[in-house]
Amino acid sequence: MRVLLIAALAAALIGLVLTCGLALAEDALDAAPMTWRGVQLGGEQVFEGDFTTNFETSVFRPDGATKAEPLWLAGWEDRPGDNGGLTRRYHIRFVGRRTVESGRYGGLGVYRHEVLITRLISARVLIGP
Repeated sequence: MRVLLIAALAAALIGLVLTCGLALAEDALDAAPMTWRGVQLGGEQVFEGDFTTNFETSVFRPDGATKAEPLWLAGWEDRPGDNGGLTRRYHIRFVGRRTVESGRYGGLGVYRHEVLITRLISARVLIGP
């Protein structure tokens, strides 16, 4: 009984620390635009959606975007198993900056916009297609 109580308190404390940390990451958004690799990026904002990566290409689809509105994702650090011939999908939440002007980004220039991860908040592997 005592072990279960300690485990429950520890889990609650961990949850509280993570929640406060995530809130701080979102509170400290830099609204000033910047230039990166010669491209104008807007201010920081929180993005959330599904990121798919494999050995040929990758795509980020923000929640609520149509299939015709994918973004090229920059700043992703591969996890063990990424690009090993298997397709990996993640649901990610991050602070990032999006290109101001539409253009030709990513593999073969097929993406109209690029988003740069400045701080990763969370990433979980999704099972299934």
